[in-house]
Amino acid sequence: MSAEMSVLLLWLVLVREGAAIRPAVTFTPDYKKIFTSEQITMTCDVGSTIGERMDYIWYKDSEQVYNGQSYIIQYAKTSHSGSYQCQSRPGEISDPARLEVSHGWVILQTPLYVYEGDDIYIRCHHYPGYRGGWTRFYKDNRIIRDSSDNGEYYISNVTRTAAGIYTCTKEVYHDGLYYKHGDDVSVSVQDLFTTPTISVTPQPVITTDKLSLTCQTSLPPPPRHNTQLWIAFYREGGIVQGFEVSDTYEVYNVQLEDSGKYSCEVETTDGRVRKRSAETIIQIGEFFSYLSINVMDELFGGNPMTLTCDTTLSPYRPTTRLQFAFYRDGRKVQDSSPSNKYEVQSAQLEDSGNYTCEVETTDGRVRKRSAETIIQIEDLISHPYIIGTNNLGFEGDPMTLTCDATLNSKIKPREVQFSFYRDGQKLQEFSPSNTYEVQSAQLEDSGNYTCYVRTLKNPTMKKSNESYILVTELFSPPVLKVSPELVKDGDNITLTCGTNLTEHRLKSAKLQYVFYRDGRNIQGFSSDNKYEVQFIQEEHSGNYSCEIQTPNSKIKKRSQNLHVQGSSDSSLMTILYVSLGLLLLIIITLVVLCIYYECRSPRNNPQPPTADENEYTPEDEVHGTILEVTSRPQNYESEDNEPTVIYAAVNSKKKRQVKASQTTSESPTDVYQNVRYHR
Repeated sequence: MSAEMSVLLLWLVLVREGAAIRPAVTFTPDYKKIFTSEQITMTCDVGSTIGERMDYIWYKDSEQVYNGQSYIIQYAKTSHSGSYQCQSRPGEISDPARLEVSHGWVILQTPLYVYEGDDIYIRCHHYPGYRGGWTRFYKDNRIIRDSSDNGEYYISNVTRTAAGIYTCTKEVYHDGLYYKHGDDVSVSVQDLFTTPTISVTPQPVITTDKLSLTCQTSLPPPPRHNTQLWIAFYREGGIVQGFEVSDTYEVYNVQLEDSGKYSCEVETTDGRVRKRSAETIIQIGEFFSYLSINVMDELFGGNPMTLTCDTTLSPYRPTTRLQFAFYRDGRKVQDSSPSNKYEVQSAQLEDSGNYTCEVETTDGRVRKRSAETIIQIEDLISHPYIIGTNNLGFEGDPMTLTCDATLNSKIKPREVQFSFYRDGQKLQEFSPSNTYEVQSAQLEDSGNYTCYVRTLKNPTMKKSNESYILVTELFSPPVLKVSPELVKDGDNITLTCGTNLTEHRLKSAKLQYVFYRDGRNIQGFSSDNKYEVQFIQEEHSGNYSCEIQTPNSKIKKRSQNLHVQGSSDSSLMTILYVSLGLLLLIIITLVVLCIYYECRSPRNNPQPPTADENEYTPEDEVHGTILEVTSRPQNYESEDNEPTVIYAAVNSKKKRQVKASQTTSESPTDVYQNVRYHR
């Protein structure tokens, strides 16, 4: 809320409640001394009138002279000198304001009201219509400005030290010469606001009370009654509430540390005027004494334990209700309650620790905590630990874990319960059994195992250390492969379901395989890990997978899908194959024709066969058409100009039985087919 709005609301409250509004007289121009023949306007200032019509009465020297808010003197006379007051109806009468009307040569003019922080002009004024000359100003008979033609003396940010007797002398030209004339006036500086004081409530102040400090000061009547002030509060010289409009500083739920020397400071919004109060000592009294913990029982595991929190109330607050809470190692073990006792029906080793108690009032405004008290409970049952059948098992194997703990002679075995966890998740609820069994272990049974132990009389649990149990994979997840990798219509394909069996079970484990296409079983479980498709067609296309299981079906694993696609463009491939076949046939035909015509050339001179060579036995019957090119005999020497002969022979069945290393034969059963000369 703005300062102007605050002032407006204050005046509204005053008017509605019928409070008296004290007006003030103001002059325009703001001088309390004028010459005859000059004009002055006097105004009855009541501040804000909130829009209400008011009546005004003017008095001069206690006699009524005028009705109206402003009283104007058009042409002043010495007879207008006097003390003026105004009254508003409803309202009080103002303080008197003195007006002096002079007929002399020089007057010293000062404002009607001078307050701390004002900027004022002191005017050495000569009678209108005459010429003035050099001017000199004095304060308390000391020159403050030497001769000058400036008839005004300016004082900025007036303080109380500016008060005193001011005098001026001035040369005025009349009767043909300059004559020196002078005047003096008493200037008083009024407090813009009074020196502040602090009031404290309540008295005395006890912890949890609401401490309220009020910084009290007062402003003058109009026109300075609405001056905006800022107020700050200090404790031990340090600021606790910065400058703001509020004149109140409050501390809720006051504590001992709020004791100290308090003061307040008031200043105008422009910071020109600032005043601080004297220090006020505030001592906060204790609401209740410091606390202590007492132990009432023997500290053995399983026995009851009782702690009491003792304190004494302040005599100023004997009926105050208190709440008590207890902590162990900084953690709350009993919420706040009217009882100053903390009880454990069956103390355990975990109940040992550093205990404190905390006391507070029911409204939570005062709170205290005791010093730590060490409590040690004797252990009646040890921390459990896990024992496994073995720390390394395989999928499908049985697994048994045992939670073992050492019991005190005072604890009976049937009073103990056990619970098992894996990786923080509960596996087995509390029961008298200290074992956890898994008939067929799976990979997901691997993890960090813990167990808890508790007694029937005390729900406090004890936790074992973590024990890591590893279940080893019996065989790896199957991988399905196809052969050949590039499949086309008419091919025969083989799908192989592969896996890696752990070497510890290579001999003992027998696996079974099953194959699926698009999720449908196409080959039931068997020991064969292959599936064959003869003459694959497009209808054999699909997503194939396989599954492996142990004979007892405890372990099953399935491969990921493998997509097999039969070729859909078989006609195109057939055309391609036929075209290539025709092309190859044409090439072979051309080669044969070339050979044939080359053999019938006139350049050829074949050797006629001898009579012996024409004699064949049944063993020399030709059974093949394998052609071999024979080379010259190793000892053959060519004569000059003798043509080179290349022999082509058809071997008989008997000759094919000769060793492959014998490339030349002199047997008469060889039939010469072609002789070609090479020059």
